[in-house]
Amino acid sequence: MRNPFVDGVRFVAVVGVVLGHWLVTVLVPGDNGLGVDSPLRWMPALVPVSWVLQTLGLFFFAGGYAAAHSRTPWLARVRQLAVPVAVLLGCWALVLAGLAMRGFPQGTVMTVVYIVTTPLWFLGAYLVLLAMKPVVRFLDEHSWGVLVPVALVFFVPYAVWWAVWQLGYALARKRIPGPPLLVGGVVGYVLLVRFGGYPVSAVGIPGAALSNLSPPTYAALALALAQIGLVLTVAPMLSRLGETSVARWLNVRALPIFLVHQSALVMVTLVVSGPGLSSPPDHPGWVWQRLAWLPVFALVAWGWMPAARARWWRRAARPRTPSVPAPAAEERTPVP
Repeated sequence: MRNPFVDGVRFVAVVGVVLGHWLVTVLVPGDNGLGVDSPLRWMPALVPVSWVLQTLGLFFFAGGYAAAHSRTPWLARVRQLAVPVAVLLGCWALVLAGLAMRGFPQGTVMTVVYIVTTPLWFLGAYLVLLAMKPVVRFLDEHSWGVLVPVALVFFVPYAVWWAVWQLGYALARKRIPGPPLLVGGVVGYVLLVRFGGYPVSAVGIPGAALSNLSPPTYAALALALAQIGLVLTVAPMLSRLGETSVARWLNVRALPIFLVHQSALVMVTLVVSGPGLSSPPDHPGWVWQRLAWLPVFALVAWGWMPAARARWWRRAARPRTPSVPAPAAEERTPVP
Protein backbone atom coordinates (compact mmCIF):
# COMPACT_ATOMS: atom_id res chain seq x y z
CA MET A 1 0.00 0.00 0.00
CA ARG A 2 1.36 3.42 -0.96
CA ASN A 3 1.74 6.12 1.66
CA PRO A 4 -0.08 9.27 0.41
CA PHE A 5 2.13 11.50 2.55
CA VAL A 6 5.32 10.17 0.92
CA ASP A 7 3.67 10.43 -2.50
CA GLY A 8 2.90 14.07 -1.72
CA VAL A 9 6.51 14.68 -0.68
CA ARG A 10 7.81 13.05 -3.85
CA PHE A 11 5.43 15.17 -5.94
CA VAL A 12 6.77 18.36 -4.35
CA ALA A 13 10.35 17.16 -4.81
CA VAL A 14 9.97 16.37 -8.51
CA VAL A 15 8.13 19.61 -9.30
CA GLY A 16 10.71 21.62 -7.35
CA VAL A 17 13.73 20.08 -9.09
CA VAL A 18 12.22 20.33 -12.58
CA LEU A 19 10.99 23.90 -12.20
CA GLY A 20 14.25 24.89 -10.54
CA HIS A 21 16.32 23.63 -13.46
CA TRP A 22 13.99 25.09 -16.07
CA LEU A 23 14.02 28.50 -14.40
CA VAL A 24 17.69 28.95 -13.46
CA THR A 25 19.50 27.04 -16.22
CA VAL A 26 19.99 29.30 -19.21
CA LEU A 27 22.02 28.46 -22.32
CA VAL A 28 23.37 31.71 -23.75
CA PRO A 29 25.66 32.26 -26.77
CA GLY A 30 29.31 33.04 -26.11
CA ASP A 31 32.64 33.17 -27.88
CA ASN A 32 32.86 29.36 -28.09
CA GLY A 33 29.20 28.47 -28.50
CA LEU A 34 26.48 28.10 -25.90
CA GLY A 35 27.41 28.43 -22.25
CA VAL A 36 25.49 28.22 -18.97
CA ASP A 37 24.17 31.30 -17.22
CA SER A 38 21.65 31.90 -14.43
CA PRO A 39 19.25 34.70 -13.49
CA LEU A 40 20.55 34.34 -9.93
CA ARG A 41 23.85 35.81 -11.10
CA TRP A 42 22.18 38.96 -12.39
CA MET A 43 19.26 39.27 -9.95
CA PRO A 44 20.36 38.33 -6.41
CA ALA A 45 16.89 39.21 -5.12
CA LEU A 46 15.70 35.93 -6.66
CA VAL A 47 18.05 33.83 -4.50
CA PRO A 48 15.30 32.96 -1.94
CA VAL A 49 13.50 31.11 -4.74
CA SER A 50 16.37 28.60 -4.68
CA TRP A 51 15.51 27.71 -1.08
CA VAL A 52 12.07 26.56 -2.28
CA LEU A 53 12.97 24.88 -5.56
CA GLN A 54 16.12 23.04 -4.48
CA THR A 55 14.23 19.98 -3.21
CA LEU A 56 16.78 17.19 -3.69
CA GLY A 57 16.70 16.53 0.05
CA LEU A 58 12.99 15.69 -0.18
CA PHE A 59 13.71 13.38 -3.11
CA PHE A 60 16.20 11.36 -1.05
CA PHE A 61 13.94 11.49 2.02
CA ALA A 62 11.12 9.87 0.04
CA GLY A 63 13.63 7.41 -1.45
CA GLY A 64 14.75 6.30 2.00
CA TYR A 65 11.18 5.59 3.03
CA ALA A 66 10.57 3.59 -0.16
CA ALA A 67 13.79 1.63 0.37
CA ALA A 68 12.62 0.54 3.82
CA HIS A 69 9.69 -1.29 2.22
CA SER A 70 11.30 -2.37 -1.05
CA ARG A 71 11.88 -6.06 -1.74
CA THR A 72 13.45 -5.53 -5.17
CA PRO A 73 17.01 -6.95 -5.37
CA TRP A 74 19.75 -4.39 -5.96
CA LEU A 75 20.91 -5.92 -9.24
CA ALA A 76 17.33 -5.82 -10.51
CA ARG A 77 17.28 -2.09 -9.79
CA VAL A 78 20.50 -1.64 -11.74
CA ARG A 79 19.03 -3.45 -14.73
CA GLN A 80 15.83 -1.43 -14.50
CA LEU A 81 17.78 1.81 -14.63
CA ALA A 82 20.41 0.78 -17.17
CA VAL A 83 18.05 0.41 -20.13
CA PRO A 84 16.42 3.88 -20.07
CA VAL A 85 19.76 5.56 -19.30
CA ALA A 86 21.41 3.75 -22.22
CA VAL A 87 18.55 4.69 -24.56
CA LEU A 88 18.66 8.34 -23.51
CA LEU A 89 22.43 8.56 -23.89
CA GLY A 90 22.26 6.77 -27.22
CA CYS A 91 19.73 9.28 -28.53
CA TRP A 92 21.89 12.18 -27.44
CA ALA A 93 25.02 10.57 -28.91
CA LEU A 94 23.31 10.64 -32.30
CA VAL A 95 22.20 14.25 -31.80
CA LEU A 96 25.67 15.35 -30.73
CA ALA A 97 27.27 13.55 -33.65
CA GLY A 98 24.93 15.44 -35.96
CA LEU A 99 25.78 18.75 -34.28
CA ALA A 100 29.50 18.08 -34.64
CA MET A 101 29.09 17.18 -38.32
CA ARG A 102 27.20 20.42 -38.92
CA GLY A 103 30.05 22.39 -37.41
CA PHE A 104 28.53 23.40 -34.10
CA PRO A 105 31.15 24.94 -31.76
CA GLN A 106 32.84 22.56 -29.35
CA GLY A 107 31.66 24.71 -26.45
CA THR A 108 28.04 24.07 -27.40
CA VAL A 109 28.60 20.31 -27.60
CA MET A 110 30.33 20.24 -24.21
CA THR A 111 27.58 22.34 -22.63
CA VAL A 112 24.91 20.00 -23.98
CA VAL A 113 26.77 16.97 -22.62
CA TYR A 114 27.06 18.62 -19.20
CA ILE A 115 23.39 19.61 -18.96
CA VAL A 116 21.99 16.32 -20.27
CA THR A 117 24.15 14.12 -18.03
CA THR A 118 23.70 16.22 -14.88
CA PRO A 119 20.69 14.16 -13.63
CA LEU A 120 22.72 10.93 -13.82
CA TRP A 121 24.63 11.69 -10.62
CA PHE A 122 21.33 11.31 -8.77
CA LEU A 123 20.86 7.80 -10.13
CA GLY A 124 24.40 6.90 -9.05
CA ALA A 125 23.77 8.15 -5.52
CA TYR A 126 20.40 6.38 -5.50
CA LEU A 127 21.98 3.03 -6.37
CA VAL A 128 24.78 3.47 -3.82
CA LEU A 129 22.27 4.17 -1.05
CA LEU A 130 20.17 1.17 -2.08
CA ALA A 131 23.29 -1.01 -1.90
CA MET A 132 23.93 0.33 1.61
CA LYS A 133 20.60 -0.95 2.93
CA PRO A 134 22.21 -3.30 5.52
CA VAL A 135 24.20 -0.35 6.92
CA VAL A 136 21.17 1.93 6.85
CA ARG A 137 19.08 -0.73 8.61
CA PHE A 138 21.74 -1.20 11.29
CA LEU A 139 21.97 2.53 11.98
CA ASP A 140 18.19 2.80 12.06
CA GLU A 141 18.16 0.48 15.07
CA HIS A 142 20.04 3.10 17.12
CA SER A 143 18.86 6.56 18.12
CA TRP A 144 22.21 8.03 17.11
CA GLY A 145 22.21 6.36 13.69
CA VAL A 146 21.50 9.48 11.62
CA LEU A 147 24.42 11.28 13.27
CA VAL A 148 26.88 8.99 11.45
CA PRO A 149 26.22 10.34 7.94
CA VAL A 150 25.88 13.85 9.37
CA ALA A 151 29.41 13.60 10.78
CA LEU A 152 30.72 12.04 7.56
CA VAL A 153 29.63 15.08 5.54
CA PHE A 154 32.81 16.79 6.78
CA PHE A 155 34.91 14.14 5.01
CA VAL A 156 32.51 12.92 2.29
CA PRO A 157 30.22 15.79 1.24
CA TYR A 158 27.78 13.54 -0.60
CA ALA A 159 26.87 11.94 2.73
CA VAL A 160 24.37 14.83 2.93
CA TRP A 161 22.00 12.70 0.85
CA TRP A 162 22.69 9.66 3.02
CA ALA A 163 21.64 11.64 6.10
CA VAL A 164 18.22 12.57 4.67
CA TRP A 165 17.82 9.06 3.21
CA GLN A 166 18.44 7.72 6.72
CA LEU A 167 15.64 9.94 8.04
CA GLY A 168 13.27 8.66 5.37
CA TYR A 169 14.17 5.09 6.27
CA ALA A 170 13.45 5.87 9.93
CA LEU A 171 10.04 7.30 9.05
CA ALA A 172 8.92 3.83 7.97
CA ARG A 173 8.88 2.62 11.57
CA LYS A 174 8.56 5.66 13.81
CA ARG A 175 7.13 9.13 14.01
CA ILE A 176 9.49 12.03 13.37
CA PRO A 177 8.47 15.42 14.81
CA GLY A 178 8.48 18.15 12.19
CA PRO A 179 8.80 21.51 14.03
CA PRO A 180 12.21 20.78 15.63
CA LEU A 181 13.68 19.84 12.25
CA LEU A 182 12.14 22.91 10.63
CA VAL A 183 13.44 25.33 13.23
CA GLY A 184 16.82 23.63 13.52
CA GLY A 185 17.28 23.56 9.77
CA VAL A 186 16.39 27.22 9.30
CA VAL A 187 18.61 28.36 12.18
CA GLY A 188 21.43 26.14 10.97
CA TYR A 189 21.22 27.50 7.43
CA VAL A 190 21.27 31.11 8.65
CA LEU A 191 24.25 30.49 10.95
CA LEU A 192 26.20 28.58 8.31
CA VAL A 193 25.67 31.33 5.75
CA ARG A 194 26.33 34.15 8.22
CA PHE A 195 29.34 32.74 10.03
CA GLY A 196 30.45 29.67 8.05
CA GLY A 197 31.10 31.37 4.75
CA TYR A 198 28.63 29.26 2.80
CA PRO A 199 26.77 30.83 -0.17
CA VAL A 200 23.30 32.26 0.38
CA SER A 201 21.96 30.51 -2.71
CA ALA A 202 20.90 26.89 -2.35
CA VAL A 203 22.14 26.17 -5.88
CA GLY A 204 25.32 26.93 -7.75
CA ILE A 205 25.67 30.22 -9.60
CA PRO A 206 27.94 30.46 -12.67
CA GLY A 207 31.11 32.35 -11.80
CA ALA A 208 30.71 31.95 -8.05
CA ALA A 209 33.67 30.57 -6.11
CA LEU A 210 31.56 28.27 -3.92
CA SER A 211 28.39 26.24 -4.35
CA ASN A 212 26.14 24.53 -1.84
CA LEU A 213 25.55 21.64 -4.25
CA SER A 214 28.83 20.93 -6.04
CA PRO A 215 29.75 19.32 -3.74
CA PRO A 216 26.89 19.47 -1.22
CA THR A 217 27.65 21.29 2.01
CA TYR A 218 26.34 21.40 5.57
CA ALA A 219 24.19 24.31 4.39
CA ALA A 220 22.55 21.95 1.87
CA LEU A 221 21.93 19.52 4.72
CA ALA A 222 20.41 22.28 6.88
CA LEU A 223 18.08 23.28 4.05
CA ALA A 224 17.05 19.65 3.50
CA LEU A 225 16.29 19.23 7.21
CA ALA A 226 14.22 22.42 7.20
CA GLN A 227 12.22 21.21 4.20
CA ILE A 228 11.69 17.79 5.77
CA GLY A 229 10.58 19.46 8.98
CA LEU A 230 8.13 21.61 7.02
CA VAL A 231 6.52 18.72 5.14
CA LEU A 232 6.22 16.72 8.37
CA THR A 233 4.60 19.71 10.07
CA VAL A 234 1.99 19.99 7.31
CA ALA A 235 1.68 16.22 6.84
CA PRO A 236 -2.13 16.15 6.51
CA MET A 237 -1.94 18.65 3.65
CA LEU A 238 0.76 16.60 1.91
CA SER A 239 -1.31 13.44 2.37
CA ARG A 240 -4.27 15.05 0.62
CA LEU A 241 -1.96 16.18 -2.18
CA GLY A 242 -0.56 12.65 -2.51
CA GLU A 243 -4.07 11.25 -3.02
CA THR A 244 -4.81 13.46 -6.05
CA SER A 245 -4.76 11.97 -9.52
CA VAL A 246 -2.03 14.38 -10.63
CA ALA A 247 0.26 13.31 -7.80
CA ARG A 248 -0.39 9.63 -8.46
CA TRP A 249 0.33 10.11 -12.17
CA LEU A 250 3.60 11.88 -11.46
CA ASN A 251 4.75 9.45 -8.75
CA VAL A 252 4.86 6.47 -11.08
CA ARG A 253 6.86 8.57 -13.56
CA ALA A 254 9.11 10.43 -11.13
CA LEU A 255 12.45 8.98 -12.22
CA PRO A 256 11.76 9.17 -15.98
CA ILE A 257 10.71 12.81 -15.60
CA PHE A 258 13.83 13.55 -13.60
CA LEU A 259 15.92 11.82 -16.25
CA VAL A 260 14.58 13.68 -19.31
CA HIS A 261 13.62 17.15 -18.08
CA GLN A 262 17.04 18.64 -18.84
CA SER A 263 16.97 17.06 -22.30
CA ALA A 264 13.75 18.96 -23.00
CA LEU A 265 15.34 22.26 -21.97
CA VAL A 266 18.39 21.69 -24.18
CA MET A 267 16.37 20.51 -27.18
CA VAL A 268 14.12 23.58 -27.16
CA THR A 269 17.11 25.90 -26.80
CA LEU A 270 18.93 24.27 -29.71
CA VAL A 271 15.94 24.40 -32.04
CA VAL A 272 14.24 27.68 -31.11
CA SER A 273 15.44 31.13 -30.15
CA GLY A 274 13.55 33.91 -28.47
CA PRO A 275 13.28 36.17 -25.43
CA GLY A 276 13.52 34.26 -22.18
CA LEU A 277 15.15 31.26 -23.83
CA SER A 278 18.72 31.99 -24.90
CA SER A 279 18.72 35.70 -24.10
CA PRO A 280 20.79 36.95 -21.13
CA PRO A 281 18.78 36.59 -17.89
CA ASP A 282 19.74 40.04 -16.69
CA HIS A 283 16.43 41.85 -16.17
CA PRO A 284 13.15 41.17 -14.32
CA GLY A 285 11.19 40.88 -17.55
CA TRP A 286 13.25 37.83 -18.45
CA VAL A 287 11.60 35.87 -15.63
CA TRP A 288 8.14 36.33 -17.16
CA GLN A 289 9.51 35.46 -20.56
CA ARG A 290 11.01 32.22 -19.23
CA LEU A 291 7.76 31.32 -17.47
CA ALA A 292 6.03 31.45 -20.85
CA TRP A 293 8.40 28.74 -22.13
CA LEU A 294 7.59 26.26 -19.34
CA PRO A 295 4.62 24.66 -21.19
CA VAL A 296 6.91 24.15 -24.20
CA PHE A 297 9.54 22.45 -22.03
CA ALA A 298 6.83 20.23 -20.53
CA LEU A 299 5.52 19.24 -23.97
CA VAL A 300 9.00 18.37 -25.23
CA ALA A 301 9.74 16.45 -22.02
CA TRP A 302 6.64 14.39 -22.70
CA GLY A 303 8.03 13.69 -26.14
CA TRP A 304 11.25 12.44 -24.58
CA MET A 305 9.39 10.13 -22.20
CA PRO A 306 9.41 7.09 -24.56
CA ALA A 307 13.19 7.07 -24.21
CA ALA A 308 12.79 6.51 -20.47
CA ARG A 309 9.35 4.92 -20.14
CA ALA A 310 10.50 1.33 -20.14
CA ARG A 311 8.76 -1.19 -17.92
CA TRP A 312 11.36 -0.63 -15.24
CA TRP A 313 9.61 2.34 -13.69
CA ARG A 314 6.26 0.56 -13.64
CA ARG A 315 7.72 -2.45 -11.88
CA ALA A 316 9.62 -0.21 -9.48
CA ALA A 317 6.57 1.91 -8.70
CA ARG A 318 4.24 -1.04 -8.04
CA PRO A 319 5.42 -2.93 -4.97
CA ARG A 320 4.69 -6.61 -4.82
CA THR A 321 1.57 -7.60 -3.00
CA PRO A 322 2.76 -8.93 0.34
CA SER A 323 1.60 -12.29 1.57
CA VAL A 324 1.05 -10.77 5.01
CA PRO A 325 -0.59 -7.48 6.01
CA ALA A 326 1.57 -4.43 5.34
CA PRO A 327 3.43 -3.02 8.35
CA ALA A 328 1.51 -0.41 10.26
CA ALA A 329 4.20 2.16 9.53
CA GLU A 330 3.52 1.83 5.81
CA GLU A 331 -0.11 2.76 6.25
CA ARG A 332 0.34 5.51 8.80
CA THR A 333 0.42 9.15 7.80
CA PRO A 334 3.15 10.67 9.97
CA VAL A 335 2.15 13.75 11.90
CA PRO A 336 4.19 15.89 14.28
